[in-house]
Amino acid sequence: MRSLLLPGLCVLLSACVSGPAIGSGPPPATLPDDGLVRPQGKEPVSMRVGQVLEIAKMANASTGFQWEFTADGAPVLSRTTGPATPPPMDTQPPMPGAPSIARWWFRADQVGEVKIRMVYRRSWETVPPAEVAEYTVIVR
Repeated sequence: MRSLLLPGLCVLLSACVSGPAIGSGPPPATLPDDGLVRPQGKEPVSMRVGQVLEIAKMANASTGFQWEFTADGAPVLSRTTGPATPPPMDTQPPMPGAPSIARWWFRADQVGEVKIRMVYRRSWETVPPAEVAEYTVIVR
């Protein structure tokens, strides 16, 4: 029994010390040269008329939770379809029930300052949302 304890302990310690698996963690904050504007933290997003804002949030539809817009930035921003070249996908298809990245795009239609507010909740529940995301967008 003692002869199995030391190798097992070494395996456990090496798993704790090693870094995260390759490919784990959040997606990169920006994609090179795709022309999209993305929020960075809680800082206001600055855009010009005609630019497209992309919001990407983790979601897991299998749990019943979904993102719902409580303020969508209208009339300064309008919802639009995604970019002509979609972002790269993982090399493996998503596992059923696994979280994925939900994306929304907004075109800056006119000059102004607006808020986009999203809540992550189950539509049938009357409790506060599990998560709230707010973005201030300034179009010049």
